[in-house]
Amino acid sequence: MKLARNILLIDDEAAWLRTLAITLNRLVPEAEIDTCIDSRQVQNRLQVGDYALVLVDLTMPFHSGEDILAMVRSDFPNTRVIIVTGVNEVDTAVRCIKNGAYDYFIKTDDVDDLARTVRRALEVVGLERNYLYIKEKFLSRTLENPQAFNNILTCEPQLLDQFRYLEAVSGSPEPLLIIGASGTGKSEFAKSCHALYSPNEPLLSINLAGISSEYFEQKMCGKLYHHNNGELEAVAGLLHQVGSGVLYLNEIGALPLDAQVKLLTLLETKQYYPLGSDTAYPVKCKFVVSTQDDLLKLHQAGKFRSDLLYRLRAHKIKLPPLVERRLDISMLINHFIALAATEMNLPAPLQPADLATQLASYDFPGNLHELKGMVFDAVSRSDGIALNTSPFMEAINEHKSMNDTPQNTIIFPKQLPTIAQMNQALVDEAMSRTANNQTAAAQILGISQSALSRRLKGH
Repeated sequence: MKLARNILLIDDEAAWLRTLAITLNRLVPEAEIDTCIDSRQVQNRLQVGDYALVLVDLTMPFHSGEDILAMVRSDFPNTRVIIVTGVNEVDTAVRCIKNGAYDYFIKTDDVDDLARTVRRALEVVGLERNYLYIKEKFLSRTLENPQAFNNILTCEPQLLDQFRYLEAVSGSPEPLLIIGASGTGKSEFAKSCHALYSPNEPLLSINLAGISSEYFEQKMCGKLYHHNNGELEAVAGLLHQVGSGVLYLNEIGALPLDAQVKLLTLLETKQYYPLGSDTAYPVKCKFVVSTQDDLLKLHQAGKFRSDLLYRLRAHKIKLPPLVERRLDISMLINHFIALAATEMNLPAPLQPADLATQLASYDFPGNLHELKGMVFDAVSRSDGIALNTSPFMEAINEHKSMNDTPQNTIIFPKQLPTIAQMNQALVDEAMSRTANNQTAAAQILGISQSALSRRLKGH
């Protein structure tokens, strides 16, 4: 469900109606403006179009603004109403607000305050509708568009919950923040969001790691070059190219502070200026951003702006590491076997039945990237019948050797053992390390073989 940004302007004065429509198109470019000069047509217009906001005059033929306010609040509760009138009466304004008007404005030449109120009202309507839609989707526990997630293989309940959440918030114009370690599938979730939000529009992406503030602004907004001969050359930025699609900003935590200010301005004003131009263009795309960093910790370290952080957290998805997706391991291995066999033009070997069990204790620090690399290596070493498990066992052994550091100190239990128990534990450990060779064990313990023999007989 894509949330409405449509506004209906109602007034019997054609000149004012035209002026207000032009002004709002300029100051609130993300909105779609419709006009209605005959109050008798309002109810039919609202039934046909999904309007988030209605701006209505008070004094009109046939139906007054207060009549329309009552009708909208009764029949279209998800639509907000702003009164814009030439009647400057406090009692009337108070009565309209009490009856459900979002705000009350007097017609003047200065419409900047009205434009700011319109933008806030659109945000409020969006949040209200989004909340109701999310609530409805979670209660249903079903997906309306499961095909949007065909690129993600899982049967883990926590990821399936994320599917439902993403489908519920995908229609919101607010940014989506995807958090997860490298290899957890952030880019795949961005693709799913695109499939849900605007499948017929572009999906463009940019990696922000190592990017400069100047390059970020030029890449996003484009640039207008003024040549000496008077000719102009325009280089389109990502915001122009993506149109009403999805713009994916990868590694948002690496964005320089100066560039963070520019991104915040884009999100708040919904418009941009190409470098070298004084003409504003509307931002129509949905932003999806991802990070493997803790943005709150970056903010505490002075590396990430708090206002941008809270703006980006309107909708948030946190992806689990592969170690928390044990139910998916076997299925993912088979998927990567098929990919590897196709890419290397080899027969697809069969996965050993106990491979997933053997990998149960492995942490997969590289997540899906690491598992895919293991499987490709295993397929290349296989005989075409059974999957060679050597790459998996090598990774497990390397992981053990890195984490199994020798202990140089004795760790005692909470309740200390007796001297006799400690002596016996030392004897048992020495015999175990020497494969029951008494001579070697005695040397480790610093006693004679006969003394060790007596202790063993006594035990």
